[in-house]
Amino acid sequence: MLAMGISLGLLWAGCPAPAASEPVPDFSLEVSPTRLTIPAGKASTAQEFQLINKGRAAFDVTVEKADFTTGEDGSLRFQPQAPFAAAAWARVEPSSLRVEPGTTRKVTLRVDVPPAPEPGDHQFAVIFKVPAGDNGSNIRINRGVAAPVFVAVPGAVDTSAEIAGLTAPEYVLGGPVPITARIRSLGTVHRDFRGAGRLQAQVGGESVAFPDFTVVRGATREVTTLWDPPLVCFCDVTVAVDTPGPGVRSATVPIIVFPLHLAMILVVVLLTLLLAGWLVRRRRRAKATAAALNGMTDTIHA
Repeated sequence: MLAMGISLGLLWAGCPAPAASEPVPDFSLEVSPTRLTIPAGKASTAQEFQLINKGRAAFDVTVEKADFTTGEDGSLRFQPQAPFAAAAWARVEPSSLRVEPGTTRKVTLRVDVPPAPEPGDHQFAVIFKVPAGDNGSNIRINRGVAAPVFVAVPGAVDTSAEIAGLTAPEYVLGGPVPITARIRSLGTVHRDFRGAGRLQAQVGGESVAFPDFTVVRGATREVTTLWDPPLVCFCDVTVAVDTPGPGVRSATVPIIVFPLHLAMILVVVLLTLLLAGWLVRRRRRAKATAAALNGMTDTIHA
């Protein structure tokens, strides 16, 4: 039976492998390194990728290269003749191979920089694709891993970036509170916000780190972190980037944290206590009045 559709399940090269305690899957492809950066000054270079089969079944791999742009979520979007494209500079050997269970195979990437390209980052991705087998299904899924490659061309290095947006809820009852920043590249090379250079939000007297991410040349990246606030806070959230060039260096938005639902519960409890106290006092006054009337009646009869 012919397959009605074929799709590509594409993963980033850094996707985690199953934990040791989990059962070994039939298919598990690990690629190392997860990305490559080729420094400026090398007109020709050769690099190696390692393909590791951590599954129980052998699989065939086809190796391709493609130009890409990135979405604001960081996903790779393959596009011929993308800005700063460099796939035409690269060759991969071998272009197809078989990886047996528990084995490692090597793929060599050769990059030849053409004469007088524009200075700064140029980029492409190496895609390790595992074609779908014939499983008798109407839909087959090609699986694959993509590793981005950044080729630096000698020239002025500009890592400028700016805050393109900062959002957070204006009012929340409690945490965790999402804080979302948009970072736009203004320079000539990609900008890493990783490790000690992670983007930070200053809020409520503390620093809250964003996840590691990279903004490629000419792109905008949106990232979100979560803040665990105190019970009550009338705070400002500030996010800043250290940038050598022009651009918006920081942005600030207010957040009010106030547990209105807890306040309402407290008000209800207080009103209940006040009502109970009023009822107790009323009953006591009623008993005192009844006792006084009984005393007067006894006096008259006497």
